[in-house]
Amino acid sequence: MRDDATSPLTHRQRRAGPLNSAPPSARDQRSAAIAATIACICFGASVVATRFVVAQTTPVVLAFLRYTIASAAMFAVLRRSAFTPMPSRDRWQVALLGVLFFGVFPWSFSASLTHLPSATVALIVATNPLVTLALSALRGTERLSGRAIAGQLLALAGIAIALLPTGAQAVTTSPSAVSWIGYAEVATTVLCGSVYNVWSRPLLLRYPSAAVTSFAMLAGTIALAPLALAQGLLAHTRTITPSGWLTVFFLGLLGGAVGFGLWGFALRRSTPSRVAVFLAINPITAIALGVLLLHEPVTARLVVALVAVIAGIQLATRR
Repeated sequence: MRDDATSPLTHRQRRAGPLNSAPPSARDQRSAAIAATIACICFGASVVATRFVVAQTTPVVLAFLRYTIASAAMFAVLRRSAFTPMPSRDRWQVALLGVLFFGVFPWSFSASLTHLPSATVALIVATNPLVTLALSALRGTERLSGRAIAGQLLALAGIAIALLPTGAQAVTTSPSAVSWIGYAEVATTVLCGSVYNVWSRPLLLRYPSAAVTSFAMLAGTIALAPLALAQGLLAHTRTITPSGWLTVFFLGLLGGAVGFGLWGFALRRSTPSRVAVFLAINPITAIALGVLLLHEPVTARLVVALVAVIAGIQLATRR
């Protein structure tokens, strides 16, 4: 009798990834939820850190420095295990996903902020879980369910409550300030993140998540290098202050290696849409850090937004 691990059918199933894989267990769901929560807290803190240091350089240069440090940290920790043997087809797929997620994603996100208000960009980016769910359903990775859609919409509503301006702040900007180029750029950002969430999971099931993440991050960093050099990489690094460099290393280590390492861990152990819904924690974390570090007031809107986000995540992810 042939061994199941070496039979052609099993090999094809492994190549197919999550399309034929068993549903995540309750234990895997819990570990994925914990990892995604910690990752999104790191990402939310990175927003605050980015706001602090980006004025000392450019967004593209900052992204290049961040992922260079993150890649170096991951390869230093993983050492030989970072170079997991892969067929060339899979290696190229990981590299392409890395260019999209760690190269195009930060560039298009930064570029969209030059054409659209930051609150508008944040709200559009918050649709990532819904787009992830749609792509996952189209690919056959998971089925659409009313509960998952309702939970993600509830979390999105919480973000909208937290970010939408009110009163005098709600005055619309002039047409010249809101460009369709900005909408195209932020749509590219959402699509890159969603494609990575869905298409990386088969690779994460076949290979160690840390190895896939580190190689993808390295590919994205290499893709960012020409843009960073074109914007004057050396000149812009000289303008970063000592406290700015501490912030850059925070972005690279916690906001990069730790955050994305946990994100890959979560994607391996759960479905893409269940992991993506935790992205709603990002803006809430950024606002909460503003309350703690900048002594901003705790408003009723923030409390309502937090309750909506938590309820939405619970509704979308509970079994």
